[in-house]
Amino acid sequence: MNYHLSIKERGCIRKYYVDGLSYPEINWPIVRNASTVSRELRQNCTHMYGISTYYPHTAQKKYLLRRSCCHQGLFYSQEVVDYINEKLKAIWSPEQIACTLCELKMPSWRTIYRWIYEKYLVNGNFKVLRRKVKSHGIRETRGKYTERGLSCLSDNKPDFSYND
Repeated sequence: MNYHLSIKERGCIRKYYVDGLSYPEINWPIVRNASTVSRELRQNCTHMYGISTYYPHTAQKKYLLRRSCCHQGLFYSQEVVDYINEKLKAIWSPEQIACTLCELKMPSWRTIYRWIYEKYLVNGNFKVLRRKVKSHGIRETRGKYTERGLSCLSDNKPDFSYND
């Protein structure tokens, strides 16, 4: 599910919130769940002089600030990064590295893949990764009714009707 709201949706929430509508009444025009609207108002309301107000641009700034801090990997040391680089060059998979029993705190294998694709590790060299699927060469297509390159929605399908 997508819980991220656009600035237009936040503007609609502001309008309906100021009009005094309840959460289920607010979520109906913007086609969101009432819990999403509730979470948005709870996280992004501004309290001034004991009055809570909601501003879409302030909410967007708060959202972007929260998103900028996630997936940073700030708690990993350079020692961990060097260890991961060393193992990747020795053709270890990220799954093997993440499950290594050592004194270092290892990130998850998903984090290691993300770091590789963001070129944070091994200079973005994808050749050190193992191949997920083996290549079996060209498949045999003789004796098949469909031809390669025809889509299932095209009108160029062979006719197999037996009307004599």
